[in-house]
Amino acid sequence: MHSLVMLGFLWAGLVACSWAGVTTQPPPLIRTLSAGGDIGPQFDVSKPTEPEDAEFWHKVGLRQLEKTIKQAQRVKEHSYQKKARNIIVFIGDGMGISTISAGRIYKGQYLKHGYGEEETLVFDDFPNTGMAKTYNVDKQVPDSAGTATAIFSGSKTHYGAIGMDATRSKKNGQQGRVQSVMEWAQKEGKRTGVVTTTRITHATPAATYAHIYDRDWECDTEVPAESVGIHVDIARQLVENAPGNRFNVILGGGMSPMGILNASEVKTTIFEGPTETICSRADNRNLPAEWLAHHANDTVPPALVHNRKDLLNVDVKKVDHLMGLFRNNHITYSIAREAGEPSLQEMTETALGILERGDKSNGYVLLVEGGRIDQGHHMNYARAALHELYEFDLAIQAAVNNTDPEETLILVTADHSHAVTFNGYALRGADILGTANSHEKNDPMFYETISYANGPGYWDHLANDSRPQNSSNMWLPLKHFTEEERTAPTYRHLATVPRKDETHGGEDVAVFAYGPGSSLIRGVFEQNYLAYVMSYAGCLGPAKDFDDSCKDYQNEQKERPLDKPNPSKSGASVLGASLIPIVTAATADYSRTDGFVE
Repeated sequence: MHSLVMLGFLWAGLVACSWAGVTTQPPPLIRTLSAGGDIGPQFDVSKPTEPEDAEFWHKVGLRQLEKTIKQAQRVKEHSYQKKARNIIVFIGDGMGISTISAGRIYKGQYLKHGYGEEETLVFDDFPNTGMAKTYNVDKQVPDSAGTATAIFSGSKTHYGAIGMDATRSKKNGQQGRVQSVMEWAQKEGKRTGVVTTTRITHATPAATYAHIYDRDWECDTEVPAESVGIHVDIARQLVENAPGNRFNVILGGGMSPMGILNASEVKTTIFEGPTETICSRADNRNLPAEWLAHHANDTVPPALVHNRKDLLNVDVKKVDHLMGLFRNNHITYSIAREAGEPSLQEMTETALGILERGDKSNGYVLLVEGGRIDQGHHMNYARAALHELYEFDLAIQAAVNNTDPEETLILVTADHSHAVTFNGYALRGADILGTANSHEKNDPMFYETISYANGPGYWDHLANDSRPQNSSNMWLPLKHFTEEERTAPTYRHLATVPRKDETHGGEDVAVFAYGPGSSLIRGVFEQNYLAYVMSYAGCLGPAKDFDDSCKDYQNEQKERPLDKPNPSKSGASVLGASLIPIVTAATADYSRTDGFVE
């Protein structure tokens, strides 16, 4: 009782000080939570009982799978046993819950469908949802390399590691290697592919094919001297080693790490940030040319394209191997798309056309990444980030419209969140990128509905010497920015802590699931569980023999008539059919230019 009374006094004092405008240290009682003492759980992390390596996370994944299945069996629900011939994983990089909510409103307002709040994203209608815990083995707030490795290999790992568990070593390129779902799929004879708006060597796509100590080692010039000859750069791994050199589809940016360059590339809008710089090769290797040579003996010649026109002219019913590299660095933010660049929707549709071979194949596994949602947030470019989510949604619509819902498992998730807030008491229908309190005329400061906890937007909005006399407000009034400035793709929203690059957020991310095996997505789980969902539902990898359901499914497939109709072509997908008008209306006729110079 005495402790409770003291806590009350301390809290009252803190509140009083804050109302008086005085900056104080947290009360001593609260500080003890991080400085030891008798309050809060005590962990001795210096002496872990078991190393968190691949075997550790394998056990975690199987336990979650067993738990989920038992929960279903308890209520006599058996849809979890349905098997997926095809798997499509959509990763909205950095697409946390606040981004989803704000992006939904942005979509409605962009399309002028109403106020905005009542709009739906295509994955809002997916029947199953869950929440994934995203932390890395060594970080409370993760990065894309560690989270993508968890999603695609089933093993959580260190911040920055790709395709390797927490036992990785700079001096041993084999130590800690983990297989990805693409390797599992290829062993089962499935076709595979990756589509991204980032460099094809960037963290998320790289996690499907590469094994490397550090995600930044995209070019030979980035591998440090101590690891040269031990670790091969990510770009080389894509064309030299399986599973990358066996991918049927590779679409994205990143010509520079691959050893080619478009010398006449145009940048109409100048975006800033660390991700706008890119490494180049020093070994003079032309990796796309080597990729073509690798597939020179294919029955149908491989296709290498560098612009939208050539991409859309690919004969997807014949070509078995397609590589499309559309920018030296990342593909431009879609809100400022350059002439000749394809949309994520177009790349997705092309990829599906190449991967789908009906009964002539064992199905496919495809990654589609909306990678620039993340990069927009890093620069506090809220408008650019939300428009990327809109484009991401169109790609998901395309997948739903063009796949068989009885055969294709579609997962939509994020690798991590961001330090972005959706705040204030804006009126219904207010511009999601506008002010939250412009209707409150007596409020001394107007602020935006979307703001950031940290990032470069701090400097853009800092008042410095222009602060009004006798004002405690350290921020520039929004009226100092013109309408043209605030609606530009490069406008940065306010950030309250200065950083050259805004950070990720550590909260759980949502997972949306549709198709066979989607009922395995429920509740809250470790992010690596997603690999086990794909493994069990797709009959590939470590959970294939978890029970007899895959054997039963494979026996059924042997007995299936070869002329079984494809519901995706006959309109059997109610969800897909309902989306077709939206996709058609939202697709723009972008300019088609070549402009590629090797």
